[in-house]
Amino acid sequence: MYENPSCPESWHYWGNSCYMITETTFTWADAKDECRNLGGVLGVPSSDQENEFILQLVKHKEPVWLDCNDQEVEGNWKCREGNVEVAYRNWYSTEPNNQEGDEDCAALNKGLGNENQWHDGSCSREERALCKMADRPLLHV
Repeated sequence: MYENPSCPESWHYWGNSCYMITETTFTWADAKDECRNLGGVLGVPSSDQENEFILQLVKHKEPVWLDCNDQEVEGNWKCREGNVEVAYRNWYSTEPNNQEGDEDCAALNKGLGNENQWHDGSCSREERALCKMADRPLLHV
């Protein structure tokens, strides 16, 4: 994990992208808006390696929203980064379980006894957000 001049201050560079976990908590829909306001999108990992990098940014026992939901059709999870569908999933073995009956949004957990994987939760819960943006090319003069 390191800073890169092609990422805004307080964002972290990995794999040609910039990442930030918000300090403030939001509902899932507001998390999407906040990431857009910051110039990025609500992110979702697309590989084990990216998932592991993101875990380095996450504080212990503080879930972060991912752009992954089954709001349209229960059990049909759509994970997108911007408008691109992401096939990767990293659910904990008993997730998604819709335990509360309205668990339609996905979060990445760190250290909650679920092996640092994803779980489903109510979209109205307030969590931090995983924001992601493409790095900005540096102009060399």
